[in-house]
Amino acid sequence: MTTSESSRATTRAVVWATVFGGAGILHFAQRRFYDSLVPEELPGEQRYWTWGSGVVELALAAAIANPSTRAASATPATLFLLGVWPGNIKMALDWQKSEKKSALMKIGGWARVAGQVPMFLSTRKLGEK
Repeated sequence: MTTSESSRATTRAVVWATVFGGAGILHFAQRRFYDSLVPEELPGEQRYWTWGSGVVELALAAAIANPSTRAASATPATLFLLGVWPGNIKMALDWQKSEKKSALMKIGGWARVAGQVPMFLSTRKLGEK
């Protein structure tokens, strides 16, 4: 592996540890927002899904930040992003229907949905050195 490849892998890990860590904290700080993303079809209370996904994101951040567990975190991180994708789709649909959301916010909601694809591809590479 070249120095540049190693640098990219380290940068990717730092970015993802920060993203998952920040999102995990926000799940507890902005609970109502995250509750609104939980599809009604899921069993139980939305708040429990919010807390659960926040805990998972914090655990993923810790696993990605630790070089000895980083490679093992690639698949769980990717599967987690796939698992929350329906919530992002729900958000985009809700925003699309809302008269309170600007056109820019509506576009941003759909950009978030589309943006998940490169995120899946990036987290899959966390196992690379």
